[in-house]
Amino acid sequence: MEFCFMRAGKWMLAAGTFALLVNVGTAPIARAQAAGQATGQAAAGQAAGGQAAGTKNYKDRDEYELYSKITQTADPKAKLTLLQTWQDKYPQSDFASDRNVLFMVTLNQLAANDPASRQKLIDKSGEVLNADPKNFQANYFITRWGPAVGGASPAPDLVSKVETAAHGVIDGVSTAFDPTKKPANLSDADFQKAKGQTEALAQNALAWAATSKKDNAATESAYKASLQADPGQSNVAAQYGKMLIGEKKYPEGLFEYARAAQYDGPGALPPATRQQLMDYFNKAYKDFHGSDEGKDQMLAQAKTQALPPEGLQITSAADLANKQADALNARINSDPAFKIWYAVKQNVQDKGDAFFNESVKEYELPGDAAPSKTFSGTVVSVDPSKVTLGIEDPTKPDASLEFSQPLPAAALDKIKVGEKVEFSGIAYSYVKDPYMLTFKDPTIPGVQTAAPARKGKGKKR
Repeated sequence: MEFCFMRAGKWMLAAGTFALLVNVGTAPIARAQAAGQATGQAAAGQAAGGQAAGTKNYKDRDEYELYSKITQTADPKAKLTLLQTWQDKYPQSDFASDRNVLFMVTLNQLAANDPASRQKLIDKSGEVLNADPKNFQANYFITRWGPAVGGASPAPDLVSKVETAAHGVIDGVSTAFDPTKKPANLSDADFQKAKGQTEALAQNALAWAATSKKDNAATESAYKASLQADPGQSNVAAQYGKMLIGEKKYPEGLFEYARAAQYDGPGALPPATRQQLMDYFNKAYKDFHGSDEGKDQMLAQAKTQALPPEGLQITSAADLANKQADALNARINSDPAFKIWYAVKQNVQDKGDAFFNESVKEYELPGDAAPSKTFSGTVVSVDPSKVTLGIEDPTKPDASLEFSQPLPAAALDKIKVGEKVEFSGIAYSYVKDPYMLTFKDPTIPGVQTAAPARKGKGKKR
């Protein structure tokens, strides 16, 4: 089953976190506005050459008034038009760098609903970074929107830009989220949560870049770091699980699917999607392991943690079958009586009545010619006229010892559920599935039965 949880590169943050980040790095804009207010009267007639060293001034009153209009315009489309007019009319403005930041923030306001704005935003953010390589906001915008622009088949140049920007976000996140910069109306916990979400967004962008380069090791590392930074990303857990399953890392991949299906806190997937994931997990787990053993423990653990524990192991059904086959072969080679028992079972199940009637029925087993004169089994149930044993598996009955006269009390004292019993006797009937071979009045060494042991029509090995 295939799931599509998110469009390629669409790494979204909670609205509150995003609003907080949009304001990160806006100090230059605020300073530009203050400078404009302080020098607005002089700006109308001041020549460029008359300004003091290091002081920014408007070329004339028209530039100042254009800027003022921009700051008073709320509609981002109208603001973008005014910014373009400002750039066209005053390309050499003292406030060109501040204008680029305004361009960047305005384009970002449009990007969510206007895909055409995203590439422009990336380009403008690149211009900001040319002047200020550590500009956190510019790095953040490229990190956020680059994967959305690039999709599943991005240009190498865009991948490189996103990687550089994502590392810039990771390197700058501690400074951007320094406790001294926390808004007064935001709790410490929410501020730290926003920091984690920002780190996660950068790691998700790195995962996107690594995926485009088919670097699975880097993709896995980025996904892990993302979920460590923000454990509530069910979408990312599902994507990570899909990648791990594709790499045949089944235990870890199943855990991530369990996480995405089980987690119901902030960032959880819609209930219908979670049910799809749970259905897939249930089937995939049983297909891989061969049973539901251990499944509930994994689901419980995945509900409370985003990443699997170190050294997580789930034995595959194939490995389990191989292990069981090895154990069976070892037992056949070391136990002559069991070798006969297993050979009879296989032939009876494969060849049916013809083989049983010709080669097994009314013959004594294991037979005097066998190195071992008795079979050994574990008592599963007992009553005076019948004892059932588990020969191949001590918990599953596959031999029935039936007696024409009830066993005496002394015999019953020696035959206890869970204990080993040896016997030989005449095969009387069988059931193919579930396999059961029935013996009439068999011999149990050391146990006196009420009826004499039956004699077969011959000896059979």
